[in-house]
This record gives sequence, C-alpha cells and structure tokens, in this order.
Amino acid sequence: MIRATGTIRNSRTRKIPIMPVDEVKKKYRGFFDHVCNSTVYVCRWNDNAVVTLASNHLTHHPIGSVQRYSQSQKKHVKIRMPEIVRRYNTSMGGVDILDKLLSSYRPRLRSKKWWWNLFSNALNLTVVATAQGIAQRWFHCPVTSGFQKRCHNTPIRAKPRLTIRTGRRAHPPETLRITEGYYLEPISQRRCRVCKKNCRLHCVECRERLHRKCFPLYHRVST
Repeated sequence: MIRATGTIRNSRTRKIPIMPVDEVKKKYRGFFDHVCNSTVYVCRWNDNAVVTLASNHLTHHPIGSVQRYSQSQKKHVKIRMPEIVRRYNTSMGGVDILDKLLSSYRPRLRSKKWWWNLFSNALNLTVVATAQGIAQRWFHCPVTSGFQKRCHNTPIRAKPRLTIRTGRRAHPPETLRITEGYYLEPISQRRCRVCKKNCRLHCVECRERLHRKCFPLYHRVST
C-alpha cells in the first residue's frame, strides 16, 4: 500500500460526516474533529485558519502540543496538535526545499513537445536529489560542463537545407496558355495575370486569375 497524507479543500468534504468549517472556527484554538472509515482518516483542525487533512496511515494519536502566539493574552501559549498535522508539517519541509532547488536551476530550453516538461523536470529532479550535502551551484556546474564537452566532441550531422524558390510565378506552358474554349469560375482573391488588379475568377484549365475581359487576351496573345 502506498502511504499518503495531504490537505483537502473544504469544498471537497461536503459529503464527509465531519463538523463544518464555520462551527470549527467558533471553537477554541487547537480544537479538532475527525472521522474515519476502514481506509481513510480525515481530521479538521483549528489553528490560524481551519485546515482539513486526510491520510491512509496516520491519525490524531498521539496528540502533541505546539506554541502559538495569543493576541488576547499577549504571549505564547500551547495548543493541541494532532499527530497527522505534525507529521504533515515535518514532511512538507522537505517538499518545499525540493521545489525551491528545482526552481533555482530549472532548464531554460523551450519546446513544443508535450513531453518536454516532464523529461526536463525528471532530469532536474535527478540532479537535485543526487547533490545531497553539496551546494547546488557547485554541483550543477561540473554536470553541465561535462555534458557540454561530451556533446562538443560528438560530430553532429546537419540536415541538408532545402532551398525554397521565391519570386514571381512562371506562366503556364504556351500550349496550355493559348488554348481557347475554357471557362472561368469563382475562387479566392488574387491579382489578375493581365491587368494586375484584384480578381476573384480563375481559368479552370490553367488555374490563373483572370477577369472576363482579360481572359481572351491572355489565352490568345503571348505575353
């Protein structure tokens, strides 16, 4: 069984038979309510704010204590803290540190591939987890420089560049252009091949934009 402990949004606990948040707020600081079935334990604790936690392996036993500053008494007082809250706070410290280190030296490469973020985060997580007891900066530098040297010594074969011809389109073959008897049909707007004005007609045979008055000129006279 995979052990898990985490917080739950209050909107997700409407069907759980536990004391509502508004009622818990009215209780003293350190008050908690709990409910458990055969698999999941849910605890709602009143601190600065009401927090709800769930776990499949922790409960409120043993109940400990923690110091909090009391505005009414103007001093630090001890309040009750369930074991599930204490263990969650202890474990979250390591998660917060891991998130901080991951964000400090996160790879800056961009990609449109959907899997790139998962791949780069997995590599970054491996480096951060390996560098235990070593400053992240001094650990990342030799790893990065060694990777760059290895890639630099490996010959890279570039793909051949494709040359794209740009410029004015050539006329269709003479045997096709000077034929007669074809008709025009509507199409998207482009320049007419004869008068150079906007035209929404083209010849069905040669596929050139032509006005009705320019059609016979183009198909009879060589340009």
